[in-house]
Amino acid sequence: MSEPVLTRVAADSTLGRLTGAALFLTLALGLVVPDALDVGVAGLVLLALIWLPKPDGWRRHDLYRLEWLFLGAVVVFVAAWLLAWALHGMPFGGTSTAQRMPKLLAAVPLYLFLRRVDGLETAWWNGLVAGSLLAGAYALWFTLTGQVGDYEGRVTGPTNPIYFGGFSMAFALMLVPRLADERQTTLARSLTGVAIIAAFVANALSGSRGAWLAIPALLAVYLFTAGAGQPIRWRIGVPVVVLALSLVVLLNPILPMSDRLDETLTDLSVIASGESGNGGLGIRVQLWEIAGGLISAEPMTGTGSGSYRIALVESVQAGAYGEDLLRYDHPHNQYLSALIEGGVGLAALLVVLLASPLLLVSPLSRRYSRQCRYLAWCALASTVVIMVLALSESLFERNDGVVWFVFLAATTTALACGSGRSRDQLQ
Repeated sequence: MSEPVLTRVAADSTLGRLTGAALFLTLALGLVVPDALDVGVAGLVLLALIWLPKPDGWRRHDLYRLEWLFLGAVVVFVAAWLLAWALHGMPFGGTSTAQRMPKLLAAVPLYLFLRRVDGLETAWWNGLVAGSLLAGAYALWFTLTGQVGDYEGRVTGPTNPIYFGGFSMAFALMLVPRLADERQTTLARSLTGVAIIAAFVANALSGSRGAWLAIPALLAVYLFTAGAGQPIRWRIGVPVVVLALSLVVLLNPILPMSDRLDETLTDLSVIASGESGNGGLGIRVQLWEIAGGLISAEPMTGTGSGSYRIALVESVQAGAYGEDLLRYDHPHNQYLSALIEGGVGLAALLVVLLASPLLLVSPLSRRYSRQCRYLAWCALASTVVIMVLALSESLFERNDGVVWFVFLAATTTALACGSGRSRDQLQ
């Protein structure tokens, strides 16, 4: 029996063009314009909800098992979080959390819609380049004009340095295979190189260090995924160039990232001697210690959303930690946040949620067309960056963390899977 043909949105249709424009603008403006990410994702979800009820929209999607895993992980995680809320109750002032977490469900219609829209690849790649260039230009403007915000001279973007710098790095890493794409003009590839440098500069001027841990692992993975099938000079040369760029940015004394590296090394030395560090890492270790106390008290069920802030205040009042910690209300680690809010069950579901895009695109990253492999690489790169950022930031404690996850996870996997399913793309 022949495989049923599913309705698709043509690239040159009005809906296809609107979707491409929304995708491009969200990528181009999301890192630097306040609310652009939310508006862009809301627009894409609205288009999805308008189109999906059409014939065979909701009713038949011919999903693979790993696609069901990704979509199911989103729904089950939100349901589990709401169950934990019901068991523990919502603390005073916690309504913003209740409004924020269900936004993860937007990944479901977004994925189901985008995988059926043709011709989005150009909007995707151009949006990444534009977004990286604008992020670099914004960071340079912020620094050179002496702007000072809540984080002193660190570039914040619409939220704070962690999100601006971390997702700028994700943009840079997603663009890496575009450097070696010989189907592109020399000008396009050169512009991609400039965009990658700009995104690295944006990250360096933000002072955000968390995403850097993803670079060595991803460059090794590149050799066997996006780099597979490339001429050896590109397969080896591109990771080497990106690694060299990383070292230049990291060790250059002109850029603040060098000072942040020195601060981290100092914190490690102080912590190793049994004392508490005062830098970013030292403060996080103290926050994690408080989280560890809560987790050990109720490892199976957690202590509920909002309990961390109460424990932190009590610890400071008891003299166990300095008053500087009072400016924090979460442990700066999403995995610890999940353990606190819902115990080991919620933490396990979080790991499945974050890892499911990796599992979904892993076969596509090694097979099929070059375009499909490059789009799958974007899913690999963005997912690994998010998983690494979650080690040093409770991403889902802020609206931007939730929406960036929804946008990148749903979009990258949808484009890769949509490309992989097209019969004329298979090799």
